[in-house]
Amino acid sequence: MFTGAHLHLLVNHAPIFGSLFALALLVASYFTSADVLRRTAFLVLIGTAIAGAAADLSGDAAEDAVRGLPGVRREVIEAHSRMADKAYILAGVLGVLSLVALVRWRRRPIPASATLVALLGTAFVGGAMMYTGLLGGQIRHTEVRPGATAADAMTIEPPRQRRPPATGK
Repeated sequence: MFTGAHLHLLVNHAPIFGSLFALALLVASYFTSADVLRRTAFLVLIGTAIAGAAADLSGDAAEDAVRGLPGVRREVIEAHSRMADKAYILAGVLGVLSLVALVRWRRRPIPASATLVALLGTAFVGGAMMYTGLLGGQIRHTEVRPGATAADAMTIEPPRQRRPPATGK
C-alpha cells in the first residue's frame, strides 16, 4: 500500500538535488554564455518548487508513520518541520520567479543580471533544502544527530494523539 509517508520518502531528496543541479547549470552558463543552460536551470527550479511542495504536503503523513518508533523524538521532528516550511516557501518563490523570467524573456536571451539573481537565490534555496534534509535525516538516524547516545535509539515516545473531529454545531 502506497501512503503519504512513501510519497514523502520518494520526493524529499528531489528539492535538494534539483537546487544543486540548477546551481551547477547557472554557474556553467556564465562560462559558456549558453542561454539554453539558463533556461534549463529555470525549468529545474520550477520542478524543485513542485517537489518541495509535494515533500511539504506529505510531511504530516510521514510524521504520523514514525511517531512512536524507537529513537524518534518530537523535538527533532518539529525542528525539521519548521525548517521545511521555510525552505518550501523559498523554493516556491524562486520557482515562480523562474517561471516569470522564462515568460518575460521567451524570445530573447535571459540577461546575466537575472541569472545572477537566480544564482544567488538558488544557492540560498539549496542551502535551506540541504539543512532541511539534514534535520529530516536526524529523525530516524541517530548517527547523524548531534549529541545522540545509544540510549536515544531505544527511547520510544508515544504516538501523536489525534483530536476528535469537530462537530458542526
